[in-house]
Amino acid sequence: MTLSIVIVNFRGWKRLRLCLESLRCLQQANFTWEVIIIDNQSNDNQLPQFEADFPEFSFFENEGNFGFANGCNVGASHATGEFIFFLNPDTTSSLDAFQHLLEVADENPDVTILTCQQLNDKGKDTKPYGLFLRPATLTSLFRAIYRLLHNTLPEIQLKSGQWTQSPEWVSGSAILMRRNDFTRLHGWCEDYWMYFEDADLCKRVWETGGKIALLNTTKLTHNHGGASRVNSVTKALTKSEVLISRHVYVSKHFTGIKRSLMQAYLVFDNLIISHLLISLIGVVLFFIPSINAYTKLYRNILTYYRHVVVNKTWLSPRSVNFNRV
Repeated sequence: MTLSIVIVNFRGWKRLRLCLESLRCLQQANFTWEVIIIDNQSNDNQLPQFEADFPEFSFFENEGNFGFANGCNVGASHATGEFIFFLNPDTTSSLDAFQHLLEVADENPDVTILTCQQLNDKGKDTKPYGLFLRPATLTSLFRAIYRLLHNTLPEIQLKSGQWTQSPEWVSGSAILMRRNDFTRLHGWCEDYWMYFEDADLCKRVWETGGKIALLNTTKLTHNHGGASRVNSVTKALTKSEVLISRHVYVSKHFTGIKRSLMQAYLVFDNLIISHLLISLIGVVLFFIPSINAYTKLYRNILTYYRHVVVNKTWLSPRSVNFNRV
């Protein structure tokens, strides 16, 4: 098997259907492939219909909604391909994109993670990459200032000759890896329930001497938010998990006084600087869901910090590893 495509789904059926319909382009491929869909226990009776509608693909129901990283690892455990392509369900792809990515990956075994440009349905580049967390990029304001001073995306020359961009980390929405490299890196870190698991994976790539490359000559369509913004409760949950995952990342990749100061500042920023005022406004304007979501977010983060104190861990209670601490 040449290529295993792994998709993790949780109640994102509408966009997943579009994704899988686009993947039928693989029937014309000159390489062997498989598509593996892990449903993180949506529990909405949609899975049997999809299994009937897409018999050429393999569906597996996870034991629970243990997050993106866990779902990807479960999918990878079923994969038999030389390459694994982790793909979001809110994407659509083309055969040309897969062929080009595989060609470049095959010609450049020193590239550990390969991805491509991602456009939304209006053709705008979603810029699926970012900067690692460090004191200078700890919050959105810090990152904006840092980018003003470091506005150039680094480039590397591949063994096959072409120059390509090489961000610090790339989005987990479209990541191509050799299965051997994925195994060597011990897969996705399941300390994260949602968000920053891709930055963590890329961090480990760089630390072990690997390379990350983004091909702007290859494109797929990615419309964000298929399952993470369906209502104010879900929006508050996913946004609070962004804040939580920052703490998890800092706890894993920093030590000593630097880690302590970064964690303390994140707590201060989350409780006072960035979210207190808008959460209070959300109490008054509770009838506006998009604003009231920030009040729910604030409650979520307060609950999380209580768990931190009681359980003495920065892990999200939703993380599959939380009860193993």
